[in-house]
Amino acid sequence: MPLKKFEKIRSTLHFADNTLCLPKDHPDYDRLFKIRPLEEMLNCQFGKVPLDQRLSIDEQMCATKMSHYIKQYMPNKPHKWGFKLYLICSLQGYAHRFEVYSGGGSKNNILPGEPDLGESGNTVVRLTRMVPRNVNHIIYFDNFYTSVPLVTYLAKEGIFSLGTVRVNRLRNCKLPDKNTIMKKNVPRGFYEENVATVDDIDVSAVVWKDNKPVNLLSTYVGAEPATTVTRFDKSKKERVAIPCPKVIKEYNAHMGGVDLLDSFIGRYHITIKSRKWTMRLFYHFLDLAVINSWVMFKKVNNIKGNDQLLNLGTFRLELAETLCKLGLPANGAKRGRPSGSTIQRELVMKKFRGPAQAIPLKDVRLDQTCHWAVWLDKQQRCQFPKCLGFTFKMCQKCRVSLCDTKKSNCFYKYHNLE
Repeated sequence: MPLKKFEKIRSTLHFADNTLCLPKDHPDYDRLFKIRPLEEMLNCQFGKVPLDQRLSIDEQMCATKMSHYIKQYMPNKPHKWGFKLYLICSLQGYAHRFEVYSGGGSKNNILPGEPDLGESGNTVVRLTRMVPRNVNHIIYFDNFYTSVPLVTYLAKEGIFSLGTVRVNRLRNCKLPDKNTIMKKNVPRGFYEENVATVDDIDVSAVVWKDNKPVNLLSTYVGAEPATTVTRFDKSKKERVAIPCPKVIKEYNAHMGGVDLLDSFIGRYHITIKSRKWTMRLFYHFLDLAVINSWVMFKKVNNIKGNDQLLNLGTFRLELAETLCKLGLPANGAKRGRPSGSTIQRELVMKKFRGPAQAIPLKDVRLDQTCHWAVWLDKQQRCQFPKCLGFTFKMCQKCRVSLCDTKKSNCFYKYHNLE
């Protein structure tokens, strides 16, 4: 596609009819109206994948420094400025659902029968609507979301939960406070558990001393059976084993789904700049879709026993090439100056790829669209496996030499056999 055509399409790309947008003073005004249809469509497609038992909820930043009223500042994130998203992910980094934070004054969309648990708690309630009830799903989140009303509500819905919790959200709890735990006579690795029944739900609160006190709240696991972890002891100048509650191991092992997704986006992402906030979110949504498809690609190949998996960079390259060529007619004569002789291009391909002719992707080879045979001036070796013949014919779209005779119809086999 020519650059000018791409820029023209990008400048006029919209995802909603702006004439239907409500005025800002309307009570039902949606700050994300321009991007809402795309968000709902992607969530619908992402949600079709079966859920794993263990899921995690966390924030994610769509990095940008453009001037916009929904832009957030999060000092603990690698990208501190940008649009904030809430996601529910699997342990492999698959985003089952997401939503863009549009400000505290936005409508909470509380459905009948759902409690009002504040901004953070309502976010978890909305993201877990898609989670089946009473099938032992477990949700993990950090202290931004965790509260006693939230974990008890999820338990009543048949969903277990575990998360770090802030001390001010554990009212009337008999766990030792920070000043008591951080005394020198309290050894590192000390922990204490308090189990209480709230609305007929057993809730376990655990505090553990590491570098600083760590408080956790759970409805399915407690401190026992405790294990050990190694930490460096400054006085002994060596690593020593200290006690570690079971709930700490559970949290550390299953909380990193969103962080893993962030690491995937950090390696490869769309870097096209734009002054439109909708385009910046659109690029981020594309990255989410590509990573989700790559995670599913790896999962399916592992089930099939295929050890030759593609890394994320190679997957993005092959995906782009397939989308550009799949189902399209063969390219005719190019406009503009010639890019060089055919011999020179073949030499470059042979130098970097081995064979003189680049083999197209499987989806392009089998798309049954515009694979016409063209005549060559000189004979070339047939590229079909185990064929040693020479031919004057080449596929115009695949640019691969193939036999087309009565005894050996490699042209037909190449475009029809998997």
